[in-house]
Formats: sequence, structure tokens, C-alpha cells
Amino acid sequence: MGNSYKTIAFLLLIIAIASTVFYVGNFDIFSSKYLINDDVRQQIFWMERWRDPQLFQNDFLTNYAQTYVPVGVKALYRLASLKFDPLLFSNILTFILFVVTAVLWFEWGRAFGDNLTAFLLVVVYFLFTGFQYQMSGGLSRSFVFPLMILYLLLVSQERLFLSGLVIFLQSFFNPYVFLLCLCTHSLIMLTKFGPALLTKIFPDFGNFPESANSGMQTQKTALGILRELLVLNIPVIGGVLFTMASVIWYQSNTGHLISWREMIGRSEYSELGRYQLYPDPSFFYELIRPWIFNLSFPYWGPVAGWFMVLVVIGVFGYATLNYQPVIKWKSLQGLLILIFASLLLYVIARLFLVRLFVPRRYINYTLNLVYCIGFAVALRILFEKMNLNRLRLYIVLIALLVFACFKGRHIEIFDYSSGFNLYKFIGTTPKNVLIAGWPETMDDVMTFGKRRAFVTYKLSHTWVEPFWSEVKKRTFDFFKAYYSSDPEEIRSFCKANHIDYLVVRLKDFEPERLKRTDPYFEPFNGFIWYLANSRNHFAALDRKSFPPVFEEDGIRVLQFK
Repeated sequence: MGNSYKTIAFLLLIIAIASTVFYVGNFDIFSSKYLINDDVRQQIFWMERWRDPQLFQNDFLTNYAQTYVPVGVKALYRLASLKFDPLLFSNILTFILFVVTAVLWFEWGRAFGDNLTAFLLVVVYFLFTGFQYQMSGGLSRSFVFPLMILYLLLVSQERLFLSGLVIFLQSFFNPYVFLLCLCTHSLIMLTKFGPALLTKIFPDFGNFPESANSGMQTQKTALGILRELLVLNIPVIGGVLFTMASVIWYQSNTGHLISWREMIGRSEYSELGRYQLYPDPSFFYELIRPWIFNLSFPYWGPVAGWFMVLVVIGVFGYATLNYQPVIKWKSLQGLLILIFASLLLYVIARLFLVRLFVPRRYINYTLNLVYCIGFAVALRILFEKMNLNRLRLYIVLIALLVFACFKGRHIEIFDYSSGFNLYKFIGTTPKNVLIAGWPETMDDVMTFGKRRAFVTYKLSHTWVEPFWSEVKKRTFDFFKAYYSSDPEEIRSFCKANHIDYLVVRLKDFEPERLKRTDPYFEPFNGFIWYLANSRNHFAALDRKSFPPVFEEDGIRVLQFK
């Protein structure tokens, strides 16, 4: 009974600390819907339709966006929409997942180490902002770490049926973590049941090496072993069938993922495009990439980042020179198999580029786990050698937690409130209007103004056909009209595409911006530069031809129809 109370007390302490760390760093995101992750603008915006069915009706971009959001994420937001604004709930969900993941880290840490090791694991999880980077926004990727760690925790406890249930759950929330854990689970089953099964099927073939579990199977027939395998993996089979059905449904509604052959020679798939898919970054770069986010290079800059690199190297170096066993490796066998599965899927994803989408994600998630555990163990060794008394240890831990609060401030959270007046005006327009404008501005208009957009930056996905062909055509047509010197060309564009309003950013026509060779992304940059620099004037700025119905903060809105 005493151990149960102690365990509950530990878990309540972790929940309280995790909640405090997140809240101190992000307290204001719960009171403003304009403080959100940028990808929310492509995955969550359309969920306003549940609160107001008149929004986003028969919309090309909305139909696509709602198709590629996994079923589990949609179901969770659908339920939450009864009480919360979807944008606000995206931050609430991030908070919940952040805290749950801290608890799972602690429980898993206790499985392969002592309480101090487990607590240090949670502290490093707070310090490594790469985790919060992935969770921000309450999107599909936000579920990767909690579901992956839960799976590995259950594997370490040899609860194989429950770990299979987690894989089933993963199939509803994120395809990457599902494939990673499915491959890992298959290898675990192979090592546990394979030798005994082969011995039963081929008794005269030779002696197969026994796993820890194969000895238990010696009294069973081959049919009995297969029956046990089937029962243990019923949830896994269900996850596989659901994923296959989801892929078929996705392709029937959106089209197909392009092949690497279709990417050759096309600039939109290079580093100059919307998202670099070909050629894929080197394996060495993928190994170091998690540290870029874990050590806050994008948020605190190179000086602070490189200083933290030196600290990390120093801690790892000291721990290596003074290594002592502080963890039970047997409880990390699942992680070791996951590492092999990650490398295998990474290689396959590179060989069949885009078919399994982005190769880096099959190793990036696993590397974050490995680096987090490695640094926590290194700190455990360091503290052990320092022989700190309890008071000094508490002071050091509290100092690290305070640092984590500031280091985790607004990770991948951006403030979009500067367009408040524009959103307010857009909100007064009829709910079925179609609005065109610079694609990045349209992300905000669609999310906060709650109106359909002709084309947006976030939904310019180059890897799905024929969706991308339509988006590309729309984008070329928009820029041709946007930078036209002929008012009739703008009117014809709006009429042909049933556009009701055109949003004009005055900064898009400033001389310095017109000279830029990279105003957007390829394959549009050269086209935009040519249009912008081959005109003496721009019809969109002509008040006589197009008197604005709204003008504020360097934004004009022109009405058509």
C-alpha cells in the first residue's frame, strides 16, 4: 500500500511540474486564439464548419485539408468543438499531450532506471525543445511521442497485447508512428516466437537460438504458438486493415503521391520549393538535425545554441570517461529494436521516395528519444560523481526546471493578431464568399476570417496529384492578375474564378520587394519577378478602377460582383 501511495505521489508531482513548466512558458496562449502554431492554419481552420455549417461549403482547399487529417485527430476535435473554439483547443490539446508525455517519460524511466534517472529524463524532456516543437498545435504529429513512449513502456513490461492496442490507436492518429511501431512489433514477435516456431516446424533442421520467451513455447505445438500469436496481434491486425482502408480512401478522394521520377528537374521539389523532397538531405544531416531544435538554435540564435552544444559535449564527454551502470539495458530492448526498425524504414523511404512520404521522420522521432535518454543518463552519472547532498541536488534540479520554463517559451507559437482589423472586416462578408490574395495572407484570412480562399501557401502541397496541378495553375493565374497593369485582366480573373474579394498588400508593390528574386517559392519566383519588373504601374493599386471597401494597416480589400 505504501508503494502505491508513493507512486501516486510521484505521478502527481510530475503532473504538477509539467503543468507549471508549460504554463509559465505559454500562459498567454490560452486566452488568445491568435497565438497558435502556423500549421494549424492548414489542418484545423476548416473545423469551424462543425460550429457553423454554412462555412467553407463546396470548397476545393477545405475538401482536401479535411481529407488528409487523420480520423483520430478529427474525432477528438469534433468532440471538443461542442465546447471549445478549435484554434483555442489546439493549444489546450498541446498542453495535455505535453503533460501526459512527461508522465509516460517518468514511468518508462523508472522501468530502466531509478527514480532520480526517471526524474532527470523528464527534466531533459523539458529542456529539449524539439519535443515541444513537434507537439505544438495539437496536430497529428503531436501524438507521436506520447504514443511511441507508451508503446515502448508497455514493451519494457512485456505487455504485448496492450502494446498492440497502442499500435491500433496509432493507426488513427499518425501514420509515421504507426509504421515505426508496427515494424518494431513485428521484429519483437519474430525474436520472441520465431525460434520456438521454427523448431516445431523443422525439428530436424538444427538448433535455433532461444529467446527469453521461446523456452515457454517448448511445450506448445506449432498450431498453439500460431494461435497465441494471432490472439496477441488482433489489435495490430486491426490497425493494419484500418490503415490500408484509409490509404485507399485517401487516394480515391485526393489523388496519388508523386514518384521520385516525377520530381526530377522540377524546382518545386528542390530546396527552393515549398518543401524539399528531392534530393533528400544526407543521413549525417538527419543525425544532427534534432539538436538544432533541442538546443534552440531557431529560437535563441547561434551564439546561445553553440554554447549549449559545448555544454552537451562536456556532459557527454565526462559521463563517457566516468561511465558506470545506472540503467537496466534489458528494459531498453524495445528501444534498440525501434532504432533498427527506424533505420530500415528510413532506407526504404529513401529508395521509394515519397511513397512513404518524408524519410527523415522515420529516424527523427527515434533520435529524439535516444538523445533525450542519453543526455539524462549522462546527467545521472555526472550527479553521481559529484556526490551532491539532497539539498544541493534539489537546488540544481529546480534551477534546471526554471531554465526549462524560459527555454520552452512559445515554441513554434506565432502571433497573428496584427491582422485583427482585416479579419474583423472579412467576418462581416457573406459566409460563402471566395477571397483571393497573396497566398501567405490567405492562410490567415481563411483561419481567422473564416472564409474560403482561392489559394494559400500552407495548402500548396506539391506532393499530391492532381491536387498540386490545380493549385499551381491557380497560383500562376493569381499572380498574373495581381501584378497586371490592365484592370480588365483583374476583372476577368475574378469573374472566371468566381472571386468576390481581392486582398491587396501594399508592401507587395514596394520597389525593394519588387526587386527580390525570391518573393515566394519555385516555380513561381521567376514568373513573379518578370511580372513585377515589366510593368510601369499596377492596376490593383488604381483607386479609380478599384475603390477599396476596406483599407487599413497597409491592406486594401477590393470587391467584385
